[in-house]
Amino acid sequence: MTTNQRDPQTDLAGVVIEVRVAVGDVVPAGQPLVVIEAMEERKAGIGTATAAASEGANPRRFRTFDSLLDVPAFRWYLLSMTGNWSAMQMQQVARSYLAYQITGSFAALGLVELANTWPRLFLSLYGGVVADRASRRVIIQIGQGFNALNAGVIATLLFTGRLEFWHLIMMSFFQGILNSFVLPARQAMIPEIVGPQRLMNAFALNVFIMNVMRLGAPAIAGAIIAAMMLRSGGNLFLSVGVVFTIMTLLNVVAVAGMFPVPKTNAATRARLRGETSPETAWRGRDRLGFGDIKDGIAYLRREKIIIWLMVIHASTQTLAQPYQRMLPGFVEQVLGASPGESAAFMGLLLTMTAVGALVGALVIASMPDRQRGKLLAFSLALFGITLIAFASSTVFWISAGIVVVLGIGQSLRQSIANVLIQSRVDEAYRGRVSAMMHLDDGLESLGVFGIAMLADFVGAQWTLAAVGALMVVYGGVIWGTKTIRNLD
Repeated sequence: MTTNQRDPQTDLAGVVIEVRVAVGDVVPAGQPLVVIEAMEERKAGIGTATAAASEGANPRRFRTFDSLLDVPAFRWYLLSMTGNWSAMQMQQVARSYLAYQITGSFAALGLVELANTWPRLFLSLYGGVVADRASRRVIIQIGQGFNALNAGVIATLLFTGRLEFWHLIMMSFFQGILNSFVLPARQAMIPEIVGPQRLMNAFALNVFIMNVMRLGAPAIAGAIIAAMMLRSGGNLFLSVGVVFTIMTLLNVVAVAGMFPVPKTNAATRARLRGETSPETAWRGRDRLGFGDIKDGIAYLRREKIIIWLMVIHASTQTLAQPYQRMLPGFVEQVLGASPGESAAFMGLLLTMTAVGALVGALVIASMPDRQRGKLLAFSLALFGITLIAFASSTVFWISAGIVVVLGIGQSLRQSIANVLIQSRVDEAYRGRVSAMMHLDDGLESLGVFGIAMLADFVGAQWTLAAVGALMVVYGGVIWGTKTIRNLD
């Protein structure tokens, strides 16, 4: 006879208001049954969710889709993210193409990214505090709703012929404010939903679905712009406005898809961890959150390995991401695309990158939880070598083949770095640590700006080749650092 038993692997996998196992229920060792009753959700008309899963139950020979099959809340989460990521990937093509066509400058592309950086540098830590206190689902939904509004305003300006370059800067700046709160909540929500045992699998599937969107959304955006340019006689604003309208609708879908995901807050999460101190769930004397920021920094100072992993994640992200932001100019100056072809060429290159990223994500999802430090070093070297090859090519179809391998390296790096960090973070600090991780997005934008400026002076090919060489060296340094190389 067991009472109030909890499965740490399935806590928060369904609705998390009250967790109970009825007196008299027999729970076999290693195969606990967690019945989750959502009184508040039921009152709100949402219904009751039940999660019954464990790592030992229903064993499968292949574990590639375990989190997706076992955890209903994770399926809804990914459905919502599908709408969000589709809009983001379409924006990458539409906004970059629009900025380059208006200005004709690599530096302008970097400036758009830089505008997205500054809010996150100053607000991300506070966004992590909010993610640790409030409902992460609600935070994400609010951000997705404002993203829909943002895209709708840009579409309206395009259709009315009133859009100017500074509007794109303001759009990017506003998204930076939103992402300061949304990204920490989104990053911290996956471990909350699936539990620690499925973490590597869930992060890999998360990257997989994200890359499915990268596979189709950029190509669709590029094809829509190219087709509308032909039909409208070269009307740039009308062509790109159609894409921003679709982005608006996709963000609305993302908001709706998140409703079935459990809504939790700090008090609920603390209770399920067996913590009863009100200060753990909510620092009532520190309503502004500055004490929580201080606590998060103090926590990281005690966890040296997490700090080193975050430094590696931030620096490699800063080096790895700019090449995608430079594609609008690269396809014209290096691959010889005409202005009418460049959007389609860029969309196809991003799609082929996503093909490789899908392969990498499935490999990670299927792998056991070991030798991840070595995989991280390998992924950096693979990405760097392939980026050098991409920078050297002037033939579009050769470049399209190269970026498939580039995508594999990118996917491996992102998945492994995230899992190595998140698997070592205490749940009470997860939002704040996730916020600090997303400070690297700010560094990434600074990297885009700096690398774009360098490309204007020495050329895109030499710049990307130099970045690739740095990534190879970085991979070698990590391989030679025993503490990192031997991480599982």
